[in-house]
Amino acid sequence: MKMTVKNILAEYLTSRGFDGLCHPETECGCGLEDLIGPCEGAQGDCQPAHRIQDPEGDPWYTTAFVDLARRPTKEEVQKYWEKERERRMS
Repeated sequence: MKMTVKNILAEYLTSRGFDGLCHPETECGCGLEDLIGPCEGAQGDCQPAHRIQDPEGDPWYTTAFVDLARRPTKEEVQKYWEKERERRMS
């Protein structure tokens, strides 16, 4: 495997149980296969993220969970979307 920034970053994230990156303010996220790509390169404030499914079943990358080193449970993901729905309705 060629040693590139993308490969080094993907290996680091994978070894710690993450699925990609997420920009916490814009909610822009990318998976390991898309790192340093769709948004013209990872931003300096992107953070390790877990991939969860939104209520429609589409992939979503988030840094919303307190213990990022642990994959969120189904219950935690469900609570996340409930709070997000409430926030958007207010």
